[in-house]
Amino acid sequence: MDIKKLTSKQINGAQPARKQSSVPGLSPAGSKAGKEEDKLSLNSYTFRQNELLFAKLEYQKQSRTSFEKLKELKNQLAEYQDASQISREDAADTVIGKKLSNSLVWEKIARKIADS
Repeated sequence: MDIKKLTSKQINGAQPARKQSSVPGLSPAGSKAGKEEDKLSLNSYTFRQNELLFAKLEYQKQSRTSFEKLKELKNQLAEYQDASQISREDAADTVIGKKLSNSLVWEKIARKIADS
């Protein structure tokens, strides 16, 4: 096609080709009539919902881990209490009993009391 033979009707009447957006969750620029085409809204992106979902999952993981640690400590305490009812030697053989007989643990406790 020769550029010199184009008429103004052919030039002005031509519609520009529109590409579909390759970004998920983003609508094509021409679909919003009456709005400025060069501005993007971040609300239409799906990563906003993914961030919230990620935060919820991380919170659930942390909660689950904390409760598992709490259950373990509760089991250790119950074991110590049961053993202490039998004898002091049995209580000293438990995990908590070993911590209570450790001098380093008592030093940490004394420092915390002195600091507060």
